[in-house]
Amino acid sequence: MVGISHDTDQRILEQAMNMIRENGEDQLSLRKLARAIGLTTGAFYKHFATKDALLRAVTQLLSQREEAEMAQVLGQITDPEEKLLVMAAEILERFEADPHLMHFLFFNPAARDVLKVEPGQFGFYDQVIQLIKDVLRKRGITIDPQILFIQLWSFIQGYGLLIDSGITSYDPNLVRKTLKDLLEVSND
Repeated sequence: MVGISHDTDQRILEQAMNMIRENGEDQLSLRKLARAIGLTTGAFYKHFATKDALLRAVTQLLSQREEAEMAQVLGQITDPEEKLLVMAAEILERFEADPHLMHFLFFNPAARDVLKVEPGQFGFYDQVIQLIKDVLRKRGITIDPQILFIQLWSFIQGYGLLIDSGITSYDPNLVRKTLKDLLEVSND
């Protein structure tokens, strides 16, 4: 029975991600989600007690996938600053290509709690923090990695929202200059 339950959980998560990708988190209806995978609403709640529990599980799964995809993209790069630039570029390009899912990953309630959770719950966040630590170590900067994380993430999220809203499009030169400026200011 455990295998069937896990399989159903996975189907629910995959369908929820597809529905978020297509229409955004705000349009996610649990009734429609349950119906799409052949469950009653009551049966759905045996797998996820609340919509918040479902959204947290989707966020964690997306975080794991982002972590794995970034590890693959960054695998051949040795310089931590270049890795950080490539990571920022990947994230921002995804805001153009997959705006609803990226908006969800960065701005849903579970994602907003990322700074309050223990390491290991959001693999992508842990990966970014480690990369920031590597950059700080390389440059001999002795600030708390959370400070640079917040600065960098504020830029990426804000720029991502501008891209998501169609106000601007991704500019790699802007990202490179902004990261360079953040690192220079942190070094003072």
